[in-house]
Amino acid sequence: MLRIGIVSYLNTAPLIWGLEKENKPWELVVGHPTELNQSLSQGNLDLALVSSYEYARNAAFYYLLPDVSISATGRVGSVLLFTNEPLEALSGKEIILTRASATSVALLKLLLEDFCGLKPYYHTGTLKEGLRAPAYLAIGDEALSLRYNSPFRESHDLAALWMEHTRLPFVFAVFAVRKEAWQNKPQEIETFAKELYFSRAKGAASLPQIANKCMGLTSLGPKECLLYLKGIEYDLSGLKQEALGVFYRHLARRKEINKCPELNFLEFS
Repeated sequence: MLRIGIVSYLNTAPLIWGLEKENKPWELVVGHPTELNQSLSQGNLDLALVSSYEYARNAAFYYLLPDVSISATGRVGSVLLFTNEPLEALSGKEIILTRASATSVALLKLLLEDFCGLKPYYHTGTLKEGLRAPAYLAIGDEALSLRYNSPFRESHDLAALWMEHTRLPFVFAVFAVRKEAWQNKPQEIETFAKELYFSRAKGAASLPQIANKCMGLTSLGPKECLLYLKGIEYDLSGLKQEALGVFYRHLARRKEINKCPELNFLEFS
């Protein structure tokens, strides 16, 4: 049986909307992005929705499912830097970083240091620590909740800042497959991929229903959930592949990864 990692956030709900069925030949393992990154890299999962940063770090061990991502063109709404002072005043100030996402941390440092010319310093911590600091990076459902009920003075959407500087969308997560899993279970993985594409199509047609059910996943109401879900994208088009390449080249220049990886996609029969 395939072990498949799925991020436990609202934004994945449309992608996996049609995957829940009886007698499915796979096990869905739910976790935060950093947990899934670690589980996939250690071989505890066959494939997983992982951060684009994780793919860059370990691309030699992975293939990509074609045309699947968690991405946004402009505002994403759930990767936010909350601040108690203007962005340009953060040089020399402390920023508390979420533990949940390596991609968002790498993107934040790139945006602030290289694009905005700022030199803050960083600590990993919790929201409680972030409330006592000049700024806090939050992602996922925590960011959504803070967005609508924030004790901070300002919020800055990282995907919007990226697009402002690059004119490109941003890819937060990709579906990576371990190479040995593909060698050992190609038919099972291809079957899952077809089900995932169908599930994505079903989810895109069911956003109001998903928003109505989301009240158990987040503190947002259905209207806010629907507005948020309409801004999330699940493809990995040519433009988004270009955007990934730009992000990876920046990471390589900053010595955060050894080299800029190629995007190696599975080829199905």
